Amino acid sequence: MVKVLVTGGASNSMAVKLVEKLTANGMKVVLADNCEWDFDINLKGMASYYKTDLDKRELATIFKQEDIDIVLHLKQELITSNAMKDSFDQSEVNIATTINVLEACADAKVKKVIFPSAISVYGNQTEEAVEDTFLDPALFEGLSKKMEEKYVMHYHKLYSLPYTILRFADIYGIQNKGFITANLERALDGQAPVIYGDGKQLRNFIYIDDAVDAILASLTKGDNEIINIASQRMYSFQEAAEMIGEQVNLHPIYKDSQDESASSCSVSVAKAKNFLGWKANISLREGLAKAMQQLSVKKLSN
Repeated sequence: MVKVLVTGGASNSMAVKLVEKLTANGMKVVLADNCEWDFDINLKGMASYYKTDLDKRELATIFKQEDIDIVLHLKQELITSNAMKDSFDQSEVNIATTINVLEACADAKVKKVIFPSAISVYGNQTEEAVEDTFLDPALFEGLSKKMEEKYVMHYHKLYSLPYTILRFADIYGIQNKGFITANLERALDGQAPVIYGDGKQLRNFIYIDDAVDAILASLTKGDNEIINIASQRMYSFQEAAEMIGEQVNLHPIYKDSQDESASSCSVSVAKAKNFLGWKANISLREGLAKAMQQLSVKKLSN
């Protein structure tokens, strides 16, 4: 039986869907995170859980007790600011944790490590970005991901550690405070969606189920490759906010621009189709309806 370690397992809602799908495919799941388990209680019987800061000693213990085949390194501190001090501290934690995980993977000779990066590593590009486009991140999140990617590839070079790096577009339908989730929550509270700036900034959004399917495909495909995981088209913040507003009959309101609202670049997803047999199947409108329903159910249950 293939055993998969998922870091960030108790604080990352993507892991909930991964646990369900991995176990449904006959795999054993081990979760490792530094916070209390906050999943549906029914999932506890589906996975082992280690509360850990993911330092070298604790990881060595986990790898000694569990015969890990594949590692999904989802644990990341969210870089919420572009202020130098805060972002540097968050980046430093992420890079150090990634190195610890890679060191443990190399020592245990795991079959593969899968690292979720982001298309923010490209920065502002004038043409569609492919995986070998020069990286020029404009925000600290992209800079941190770029450095972590370098370490993943370095450990492959030094220790022949197999990897797949997935560069994700903006994932929604998870518990975060990104543009879409924040506006869905506002809409459910009877408040109008908020657009920062003129709303013309473009982003590539991908629904969580499509993102999970890409991770599952990378378990057995795409070895030692970097692959963009994104939808086939970009949407403006205005378009996304209007779709959210339509669900509750509220028109978006506009506020002064924020740093986080910069446009992302257009990316090619041809490699994902060729190497993983993957493409995004859920449209933004469909995904927003699904996410709205999930948040509504969660709100009623609290």
